[in-house]
Amino acid sequence: MRAPNSDPVTMVVSAQPAPGNQKEWEETLTNTIQASLKFPGHMGTTVLKQESIRKPTYQIVLRFDQLENLERWKNSPEREYWISRLHALEHCPPAITHNTGLETWFELTHHDEQQQVDHPPKYKIAIIVWISVYVTVIPIINLIRPYMSELHFLLASAITTTITVPLMTWVMIPLLSWILKGWLYPGSNQPVAKND
Repeated sequence: MRAPNSDPVTMVVSAQPAPGNQKEWEETLTNTIQASLKFPGHMGTTVLKQESIRKPTYQIVLRFDQLENLERWKNSPEREYWISRLHALEHCPPAITHNTGLETWFELTHHDEQQQVDHPPKYKIAIIVWISVYVTVIPIINLIRPYMSELHFLLASAITTTITVPLMTWVMIPLLSWILKGWLYPGSNQPVAKND
């Protein structure tokens, strides 16, 4: 059994650069992300930008393989240096949340009204996951089956899932949640996804 703190964890940061500081803030954010990539367990960072007439809002979705590695980054001198530079360029202190599990792909904050956008219903999340499984697993199985006919069933299954799970987690689910954001979040003004 895995330890309670060994599950993948996501840190979601919602921030607003102060007027006139947007370009410098974005450059500093890029440097911050590059610094975090050097830390063990880093699983990727996604930046979501929501344009606003008053002020743009950014959401930085940072993923680590376990809480221990996220805490190592959070407590590092490198992060302290870059975060202090970001804070000096921001409109107000950023909002930070920590999440585990699949629903982190479906949680966004609408900061223009300072309100939380609810998770999509469970059935919508299930549909997104089902589509991801279907369009990922079936082609992969058909593609690699001829090369694994001599392998033991368990070994062949391990190879298949090693390929399909990362594709689902970091490609298909984020892509589908962005494409179908109007259906997932009806009536809300959702940000445009930008992967760094």
